[in-house]
Amino acid sequence: MKYISALLSHLRPVQMLLSTLLCTMLFFASGFSTLAAKNIPTKGTVQLDKIEQKAQKAIDSPAMSLETIEKRSQGGLNEVQGDADRDKMNSSNDPKLPVVKQAEKALSNIQKS
Repeated sequence: MKYISALLSHLRPVQMLLSTLLCTMLFFASGFSTLAAKNIPTKGTVQLDKIEQKAQKAIDSPAMSLETIEKRSQGGLNEVQGDADRDKMNSSNDPKLPVVKQAEKALSNIQKS
């Protein structure tokens, strides 16, 4: 029993050293992530400012007619943002909803088997 207590008494300085090292690493890790966040480009805020201006303009103007809305909707799904992320948008000429497509595919698979 004395051997275990002697061993534990020798490990206390090691435990303190390891806990101090861990706290120091956590401190520096949190500081470096903050520095990395400051270097992020702010181009996205410019687009958001333009969107906000368009939204404010739409709020201040009177209600649009149906023809005006239809003309504006011809621009695509993401009409408010203009060409922002146009390559990421998913638009197809197929009028069926994805759920309907999946249901038809599942039914055809069932009929095949």
